[in-house]
Amino acid sequence: MKAAITGITGLRNRGVEAMVLTTIEQLRQRQPALPISILSETPDYDEIRLQPHNIELISDRNLRRLHIVNRWRNQLSQVYKPIAPAYKDISRLLQETSVVMASGGDIFGSDYGIPFLSRQLRPLVYALDAGVPVVFLAQSIGPFKTDKEAQIWLDVARHAKLITVRESLTYKYVTKDLGLSPELVKHTADPAFLLPPAPPETVQNLLKLYGINQDRPVVALGISQGISRYTRADYDKHTKVWCQVINMILNEFGGQVLLIPHVHDYRPENDDRILAGELLRLFNFDPRVQLAGAEHTASEFKGLISACDLVVSERMHAAIAGLSSGVCTLPIGYSVKAEGIMTDLLGAEAVHNGLLISFQQFLDPDTACNTIRNLWHRRQEVANQLKTNLPQIKQNTAANFDLISNILA
Repeated sequence: MKAAITGITGLRNRGVEAMVLTTIEQLRQRQPALPISILSETPDYDEIRLQPHNIELISDRNLRRLHIVNRWRNQLSQVYKPIAPAYKDISRLLQETSVVMASGGDIFGSDYGIPFLSRQLRPLVYALDAGVPVVFLAQSIGPFKTDKEAQIWLDVARHAKLITVRESLTYKYVTKDLGLSPELVKHTADPAFLLPPAPPETVQNLLKLYGINQDRPVVALGISQGISRYTRADYDKHTKVWCQVINMILNEFGGQVLLIPHVHDYRPENDDRILAGELLRLFNFDPRVQLAGAEHTASEFKGLISACDLVVSERMHAAIAGLSSGVCTLPIGYSVKAEGIMTDLLGAEAVHNGLLISFQQFLDPDTACNTIRNLWHRRQEVANQLKTNLPQIKQNTAANFDLISNILA
C-alpha cells in the first residue's frame, strides 16, 4: 500500500511546501508507516526539503514530454521504445499505489492555459487506466473560461473516487454548474491551515536578524513577481502601487514593512525576490523596510507572518499563513480561490466589506491605500473574528485526510 501525490510544481513555492508537508503529516498521523511518492517538477530541490520525511520523489519531466497515452498498459508494447523513460516513471509512481492524490491548490483552471491543465491531468489518466483510485485534494476548480477546458477536466473528474474542494465557491461551481454529485464532491479547507509555524524562539531570533523592532507595528507584504504576467497587467504600475502602500505604512501608520517572498522560482518571471529587491532599492534600503530573504521554510515564513500586525498578500498561501495565525489579513485576489477562502472564513458580507481586494482594484493606488487603511483600523476586530472561526476551518481541513484514510483502509 502506498499513496502518491501529483500536481506538485515544486517546493520553491512555499505555498506548495505548506500543502505537501501538512498532507504528509496528516496522512501519517492516521497511518504512520504509509509510504508516499511525490511527482514533482523539481525533485532535486524538493529532496533537500523533504529529507526528514522519507519520501520517494519522481520527476515529471518525462511525463511532461509525453502526450496522454490512453490504455497505456495495452499499448505499451507498441510505443515502449520512444516513451521508455516516461513509462519507467509511471511504473514507479503507480507501483503498489492505493490512491493518487492531485494536490496543488488551483492547478485545475483556465489561468495557466490548456497545456498546463492537460499536463496536470496526465498522471491521473494513467492512474485511472491502471485501476488506481484518484482523489482531487483540496482544490479550487475553475471557473473555466471555455467549455473545452471544462470538458477536459470533467473527463477525468467524473471517474475520480473523491473530490475535495477548499472553498464554497468552487463547491457550488462544481456541483451546480458542472453537475458533479455531492456524493463525489466534499467541501473541506486548504491543508496549509494546519501548517505549524516555526517555534517561538526561532521566530524571535528571525525578527532580530531582520532588524524588526517589536515595539513598533509590523506589516507583512506577500508580494508576487508573477501576478502581473498571469493577469497581463503593467509591471511598472504594479510596482508603483506597492511603493505607495509602503509609504503609507511607514509614514502614516508609523510601521515597519517585512517583505515575504513566498516563491523562490528558478524562472525569474515568477521569483518574488526580484520584485522585493526592486522595492528595497526604490526605498534606498530604508531600514524600516526589510526582506525576509533567506532560504526560509514555509513554517519559518509562517512564524514571521504570525508576529506581524497586518498581512497584505498577493500570494494566497502567504495570506493563509496570516489567516491561520489569527492575524488580520488582506488577500489581493485574481481568481476564485481568494474570495472563496475568505468567504468560508469570515462570511460573504465581511469579504465584500473590505476584507478582500481584487488585483485590478489594487492597481488603483487610491483604492489600494484606502482599503488597507480602513483594515488597519479594524485589525483587532478582524483578528478576534478569525480566532473564533479558525477551529471550524481547521476541522474542515482535517476532514480531507479522514476521507482519504477511508480510501486507504
